[in-house]
Amino acid sequence: MTFSIRRPVSDSRRHQRQGGVAAIELAILLPLLLLTLAPLILCARYMWHYTVAQKAAQDAARYMSTVSIAEMKSKTMAVHAKNIAVEIAKREVAELAPGEDIGSPDVFCGVNTCGFLGGQAAVPKTVTVFVAFPVTDTFFGTYLGPDGWLINVKATVPYVGK
Repeated sequence: MTFSIRRPVSDSRRHQRQGGVAAIELAILLPLLLLTLAPLILCARYMWHYTVAQKAAQDAARYMSTVSIAEMKSKTMAVHAKNIAVEIAKREVAELAPGEDIGSPDVFCGVNTCGFLGGQAAVPKTVTVFVAFPVTDTFFGTYLGPDGWLINVKATVPYVGK
């Protein structure tokens, strides 16, 4: 009795057909996988931008809340401190989109713009920083619309002064 070690021809043909089936499955499922992952990646990116904007607004508001009372009472020094707070927020948010102009954050001391307290030499009770900019979609073009999703962040802290 002799035994053959060679495989039958039909097994090798079946293996070749299985490779073709895997390629067809990949061609069908890959677009579905990409359509499922794209919104998840986009939402994660939006939340990352929102978190960075919130941190930038908090840092700028924290700086403004620690400006000395003498600086807050002086119109020119209060405006200078406000410009520093705006620069703090702009630099932190600029890391999200290098080379793009994100816009200028707004800083308010109480209900007025810092340095313009209605002619009074009073200090504010709170400091508020607003940061707003759009998140554009660089991967899918106009998926988010022509202006993108708008991020609006507001951070209010009590003025403590020094």
